[in-house]
Amino acid sequence: MDIGPKLVQIFCFAIGVYPLKTLTTAGCSFTLDNYQKTWANYLSESLNCDLVNLGARGAGIDFITKRVMYHCAHNDTDLIVVMLPSVDRFDWYLDQHHPLKTNGLSIASWQNGKNPSLMALDGQPNYTEGYSLSGGEIRGHKRHWFKYYYSETSALLNYWTAVYNLENFFKIKNIPYYFTTAYDKDNLVEQSHNQTQNSSNFNWIFDCIDWGKFIFYQSNRGFLNFTKDQKFNIVNNHPVTDAHKSWVDNVLLTKFN
Repeated sequence: MDIGPKLVQIFCFAIGVYPLKTLTTAGCSFTLDNYQKTWANYLSESLNCDLVNLGARGAGIDFITKRVMYHCAHNDTDLIVVMLPSVDRFDWYLDQHHPLKTNGLSIASWQNGKNPSLMALDGQPNYTEGYSLSGGEIRGHKRHWFKYYYSETSALLNYWTAVYNLENFFKIKNIPYYFTTAYDKDNLVEQSHNQTQNSSNFNWIFDCIDWGKFIFYQSNRGFLNFTKDQKFNIVNNHPVTDAHKSWVDNVLLTKFN
């Protein structure tokens, strides 16, 4: 959707940046896909600005938070929009001499679309050291982590405190920001077998978060259910590019219309 110069101007004044030159985005493969344009591309096109995309396949909240902080500590941006991933992801850091590095590398996502690799905080895929990112799937040695150490309650606690910490980072650095979500706010688990019947109350951390900086579908729902409701195809758990464009036109941009 071409939102026109007037709406772009309204948006820029709303976030306190005019003109808007650079949009930074972050998230998992819903944000950066090797095979199609995503919401990040369509949003930058609609806002008529340059795009810096920090997305990484299989990334969880731990990697995304650190990747964003690292980038923003070294680079300026006019606006950052983060699409939060599912909660049941283990971002496994492997240094150069880690005894399980070969195993971790074998289950890592294909960041370049060709072969598995580790991912450094500067966004460079490599085979020496970095994060093994593989989403919420139970593969390789990660099965031990999911079996013995994972719980939905702990994952949610880490997730929302990471969001709160990232918010505070943006505010301290005076970086205009917004969050959106891949999954629904109240159902963030990607893999059904990773649901462990959390019953904890997170209102104490929810009360700390600035929900005015969140862009949801239908008040608390995410991109994946938007895609399903709008009857777009989902291929290998990834909404097709038309769904991404519609998400921008009918959800993200309406925040400022």
